[in-house]
Amino acid sequence: MHPTLTEPTTLQTLTLRPGQHLQVWLAAGSQLICQAPLVRVTESARWQQDQLVSRQSRLSDGECLVLPHDGWVGVLAPQGGQLLCLQPLPRPWYAPLSTLLTRLVRARKTWTLGQSR
Repeated sequence: MHPTLTEPTTLQTLTLRPGQHLQVWLAAGSQLICQAPLVRVTESARWQQDQLVSRQSRLSDGECLVLPHDGWVGVLAPQGGQLLCLQPLPRPWYAPLSTLLTRLVRARKTWTLGQSR
């Protein structure tokens, strides 16, 4: 079962020949859906204390992986196939501020209504 998408996304289809390896930059929250017998995904390296670590996943046909952080991702398809990449659309810089202001206005209206009773 695939995770539910909560934000608008763009779709990128990676078609790989047998044995082909690609490096692609993907945003955090991107969903990778395998349409091949086997795809190996290597996430971008991250520091964990004093060690550089990189998570590797094997996806079979129909399996999904959600990337926890931005970065360059390695994709290898030993037998060829496709990998669907659903990437969240970039949010404008003011989006978090707009969300916060909307919540504050709603809270104030609720508080004002509660005081009038």
